[in-house]
Amino acid sequence: MARNIEKAAITIDKWEVAMSEVVGGVVLLLYPAEGDVVPIILRPAQATKLGHDLQSPKFIPKPTVQ
Repeated sequence: MARNIEKAAITIDKWEVAMSEVVGGVVLLLYPAEGDVVPIILRPAQATKLGHDLQSPKFIPKPTVQ
């Protein structure tokens, strides 16, 4: 079953991370410049990987105009 998921970029003013026993994982709250708060629930392993990725981001080459 194919899903059509629209990708969009948003500007984040701030973000918060907290461990929640209620949901059994890590909750990442994104506060966009416009719109409602976006909660994202992560398993502890996902949060660890995200933390490592944020500490040592991969090099993304600058696009060239041809």
